[in-house]
Amino acid sequence: GATGAGKTSLIHLIPRFYDPQRGSIRLHDRRIDRMDLDDLRGRLALVMQEPFLFSATIRENLSGGGRQLSDRRLAPVIDAARCRDLIERLPRGLDTRMAEGGSSVSRGERQLLSIARALARDPELILLDEATSYIDSETEHNVQQALKNLMSGRSSILVAHRLSTARTADRILVLSSGEILESGTHAELMARNGFYARMTRLQN
Repeated sequence: GATGAGKTSLIHLIPRFYDPQRGSIRLHDRRIDRMDLDDLRGRLALVMQEPFLFSATIRENLSGGGRQLSDRRLAPVIDAARCRDLIERLPRGLDTRMAEGGSSVSRGERQLLSIARALARDPELILLDEATSYIDSETEHNVQQALKNLMSGRSSILVAHRLSTARTADRILVLSSGEILESGTHAELMARNGFYARMTRLQN
């Protein structure tokens, strides 16, 4: 959907940043408003368009929740998130302290670290909100590979403005003004020749 279509609002209903006024959302056929909030959020990982890092060490940022994951536990996570080169060139590696918001590294590197944090949670469901937007070209390939590793074997909900990102999904929902206009695969939606097909032709 276009900017303002309601994509991020829809994503924010799943971790219950707010609740719907009517209807319900279910995870494994359980209504999420009847689940323990910590249990629900422990099953999810959210990777945002603008990644945020705490003023703490990289290890603390990746571990989260007051845990301190060991080098052995973090090693496969770091490799899958394509963070190895970044961490090895920092003065204290995993124990390097980040500036508030992660301003001591580039936006693309912050995104790689936020993907590593998501991987370390080993979530059931990945929520990606325009996670590849505004990434510097130097790290774009690494971010794409890291996201592929993150989504492998997991259910993922991917918010995308660029249709090239959306077309690989098993199911595409097309939003406009907070409403779902169309649903289907890329091929099905193109054959329908509706809103999605018009958007695709405009972007191409």
